[in-house]
Amino acid sequence: MKKIIMLLTMLLVSLNSQATLLSVELNQDSYQVGDVLTADFIISDIEEDSLGFQKLLATFDFTLSWDNSITDYVSSSFGNKLNVGLGGSDQSAFDIMTDSASLSEISYAWWDELLPVQDGLSQFVLASVNFNVTSVGTGLLNLTNVSFGDDFGVSFADVSSNNTSFIVNSSGPVDIPEPMTMVLMLVALTLLARQRNLN
Repeated sequence: MKKIIMLLTMLLVSLNSQATLLSVELNQDSYQVGDVLTADFIISDIEEDSLGFQKLLATFDFTLSWDNSITDYVSSSFGNKLNVGLGGSDQSAFDIMTDSASLSEISYAWWDELLPVQDGLSQFVLASVNFNVTSVGTGLLNLTNVSFGDDFGVSFADVSSNNTSFIVNSSGPVDIPEPMTMVLMLVALTLLARQRNLN
């Protein structure tokens, strides 16, 4: 009986200790030079409190880095799950350099203002960043210094993140001649051939 209780306890602890995940979702599978790459940063597997209820996210902070030989930073925007209630939130993209930026948001909403917009959600978008694709190659969006906090100011215990790579292809759109262009070229070649035969 003790073994069964111990196994059940270990199972419950392992189920409860799932890491909150910050992942990156891109707007396309592959890119060409001149495209806009949009990366959405999504929280999922949100940590539960000691009573088994999903925590409410009130703060987040992470650093994003990229290969500036392939992409150029354009802009960033934030989701709508923390900027609620009378207090709203502070949203900031700071320390923006040619190859990295820090993104953070702190909600000033009370728990009863956060609960209606976050309750029951298994995942939601925290922020989005837009880049211009500038050259061919394989790029990586790298996440570091990830931290989450709940509405009581307590940091999430277990946090993980997924980096993502993308490919910029060299082939661009191909111009296909219209039928009229082909006819004009054929007429010109015929005239050239006839001119040559007359000489």
